[in-house]
Amino acid sequence: MLQQTRVEVVRDYYRCWLRVFPTLRSLARAPLDRVLQLWEGLGYYHRARNLHRAAQMITRLPRTAAALRQLPGIGRYTAGAIASIAFDQPEPIVDGNIARVFHRLFPGQEPWSVAAALLPARAPGEFNQALMELGALVCLPRQPRCAVCPVRKLCAGPRPLPRRRVPLQPVTQSVLFAHRNGRVLLRQRPPTGLLAGLWELPPGRSHRELLTIRHTITNHRITLRVYAGSPPPGQGHWFTRRQLARLAMPAAHRRALNAALESDSPSRRTTSPARR
Repeated sequence: MLQQTRVEVVRDYYRCWLRVFPTLRSLARAPLDRVLQLWEGLGYYHRARNLHRAAQMITRLPRTAAALRQLPGIGRYTAGAIASIAFDQPEPIVDGNIARVFHRLFPGQEPWSVAAALLPARAPGEFNQALMELGALVCLPRQPRCAVCPVRKLCAGPRPLPRRRVPLQPVTQSVLFAHRNGRVLLRQRPPTGLLAGLWELPPGRSHRELLTIRHTITNHRITLRVYAGSPPPGQGHWFTRRQLARLAMPAAHRRALNAALESDSPSRRTTSPARR
């Protein structure tokens, strides 16, 4: 969950995840739809699929970084973190926070080489976590707290990390909100590719626009225009409100669906829907 996502965002998802899937076996036996539904809102859904596949592949968690890297979705950093923190194995790790610390302490040196050279034989997991915390809480990207830094005497001063800005790509989508007899029509995305297997409002437009949702994910700024209407016959599946709550949907489509349902409620039909 922490791959490309901040701790404060992950925390509640993590607690909920462990309540539902307290063991590897419970996760392995769960339907993929349930796994994706619990992940909804975190983004990068391939992480959930990889975690589900990994749970199905193993009966006992490997204890070495080399073995862990054979599992889907686990690379050098994640394998080192699990091996050192969970199993006390002498494995170095480098995340964004540690890379920033090393960039300022050892400019010009390759971060993974530095991490391996500094790694102690005893308590490597505590050492790795301390490095992560140093970068996350003290050696900040902007306005670092140099006065309280335990290694400030070794540092020549904060240096900004070279960053390559990725421009946001605008994406506009038109979708239909089809609602009849208490059911809503959704279609399922293909099993591979972006947002694979998630449910969404079907594409289309009509003369009646209900609302507009704007949502940013990774390097895309999405504008979702929602229209009231009926798609061609045979497209998608109809779901009750109770069923909708159990489906996994992209965050923008979930927001759009909830807003459309609210605007379609009897108490709101006499007023024009708000633009969002």
